[in-house]
Amino acid sequence: MSEMMKVVIEAREEKGKQSCRKLRPAGYTPCVLYGPGYRETVPGKVKTASVAKVAASGRWETTTMLVTLPGGAEEMAIMREVQKDPITDKILHIDFLQLVKGHKITVNVPVELAGRDVCEGVRLGGVIDHLHREISMEVLPSQIPNSVIVDVSSLGLGQHIQVKDIAIPEGATILDDGDEFVVSVIIPRSVSAAEGEEAAEQGEVEVVAKGKAKSEEE
Repeated sequence: MSEMMKVVIEAREEKGKQSCRKLRPAGYTPCVLYGPGYRETVPGKVKTASVAKVAASGRWETTTMLVTLPGGAEEMAIMREVQKDPITDKILHIDFLQLVKGHKITVNVPVELAGRDVCEGVRLGGVIDHLHREISMEVLPSQIPNSVIVDVSSLGLGQHIQVKDIAIPEGATILDDGDEFVVSVIIPRSVSAAEGEEAAEQGEVEVVAKGKAKSEEE
C-alpha cells in the first residue's frame, strides 16, 4: 500500500472559471471531493505545493491520502483525476475520491520492470518491449499497491509475460485481458535481417558444394 500523506482542503466559496484562475497564481489548485458518503461534491482548494509531487509522479491513483475537509472532517482518499495544462503542464484541477473501508475501487496501477540489466534475451541481442504500462485492477483501499513489479531477468529471445502472470494483492481482481502481453523480448529487425542473410549465404554454399560434388562424380 502507498504511504499515507496528509492533504488539507480549504473552503472555496466562489465558483466558476474566473475564481479558479485567481486561485492558481496565489499558490492554490481548485478541487472537489466526492464519494459514496457524499450526495454532492465538496468544492475546495488545496495548496499546489502540497500535491505537486504526487501529481507529477503519475501515481496519484495509488497514493492513499488522509484528506482534511473544510470544517475538520477527515476522509481517506485518492486523486481520481488530475487536470493539467497541455502546454505548461501546470495543475488546473484535482478530483479527490473518498475511500470507504471494505469497499473495493478500480485503480490503474503502474507496471515497473525489474532485472532489465541482466535480462537473458537482452544479453543475446534482444530488445525489451514494455507494452502494458499500467494494470487496471479492483482492490480494497488498504491493499492498493504503489506499483506492480514484473521480473524480466529470465526472459529469453521471443519470450513474454502476460497480464495473467502478474502477482497482485490477495483479493484483488485484474480487469485487463489476461492474455495481453505486459512485456516481450523482441529480436530487432537488423538482427533478424542479418540472420536471414547468413542463412541464405549458408544455403548458397551448400548448393554450390553439392553441385561441385556432382560434377566431380561425373
